[in-house]
Amino acid sequence: MQTFFLTSAFPNGFPEAFVQELKAAIPQLNNFVFVASAFDEAEKTEKYAKAILTLFHEADLDFKTLTLLDDRLSESQIDQCLKQVDVIWLAGGDTLRQHASFERIGLREKLKTTNAVIIGMSAGAINMGDHVVLAKQESDHIPQLSEYRGLGLTKINLEPHYDASNIEHKEEIRQASRIAPILALCDNAFVKVKGQQIQIYGEYTVFDPMEK
Repeated sequence: MQTFFLTSAFPNGFPEAFVQELKAAIPQLNNFVFVASAFDEAEKTEKYAKAILTLFHEADLDFKTLTLLDDRLSESQIDQCLKQVDVIWLAGGDTLRQHASFERIGLREKLKTTNAVIIGMSAGAINMGDHVVLAKQESDHIPQLSEYRGLGLTKINLEPHYDASNIEHKEEIRQASRIAPILALCDNAFVKVKGQQIQIYGEYTVFDPMEK
């Protein structure tokens, strides 16, 4: 049974709870695939992949190989790396731009062939959803409330980097939650999904107009 992790951001490194859950979930440390958010920005992808692998190294999790999944890989190369991968990391960044790239390469269907542990950070975590409902946030290049079909890995609608003091964005999330419940996850928090079991670690708020 596959394990998925949805995360916001880890400004102070991986929390101990996250490290322990990773070590329990990852059976082998052979192949790590870092899926870009901007498929046409190789330098940025390399920078962020290096930063993430540094966090894994600090947690005593060192992979033998790294593959960067972006526009430099052909479709056959993408298929091959996804067959051999142990952990897939879906990067943070521009959510809608990343989604467009996922659609272009047919990633939803391709991921059905892997049993890897899949971890999404920020945009990557949002795009792990099935029916994604995305609150408006112009500072993150989301000009209006958006709905689309995501990767279908989880039913969770995630809103990362939640800040309760941001009243304007809080209201945008509330508006979006009229379509579907939204889990607003603070930084340093994460969600573990395995089968029907969902565990949330850290601070979060659920926006669901059906709950009183």
